[in-house]
Amino acid sequence: MSPEIIGIIIGVVIVVPTIYIARKSDSEEWVWPVFLVTLPLYYMVFGFLVMDSKAILLELLFGLPYILIGLLVWKFKFSSARILIAIAWLSHGFYDYYHDFLFVNSGVFSWYPAFCALVDIIVGSYLLVNGWRPMHGFGKSSDV
Repeated sequence: MSPEIIGIIIGVVIVVPTIYIARKSDSEEWVWPVFLVTLPLYYMVFGFLVMDSKAILLELLFGLPYILIGLLVWKFKFSSARILIAIAWLSHGFYDYYHDFLFVNSGVFSWYPAFCALVDIIVGSYLLVNGWRPMHGFGKSSDV
């Protein structure tokens, strides 16, 4: 079985219950921003696994927008936060897909880019489709 298929299977097994639990537990207002912040950290850990300081630095630089957006949305629950976080998740999916074209981090497992891209695109699409639905922090015009 190819690494991409393995990544896709693992992604589906993880993302579907995660969305369900986040939605049912009423924790979506903090789950998606906090998880977004962690995405670049995983890639940095892969760089640490092979002690590649250049890969770690590049992962930090490419991941900084996701860390900042996640922290911004987590801290300030403004009216368009869910749309912003959805776009960030979707763009991270493209980052995963094109990761090896940008630079090589030899610590990344062969199945991980497909896994992460699938998770990112599913979460981003879910948030984009459901972005109009007000939640505790998302979509309320009174939040500034």
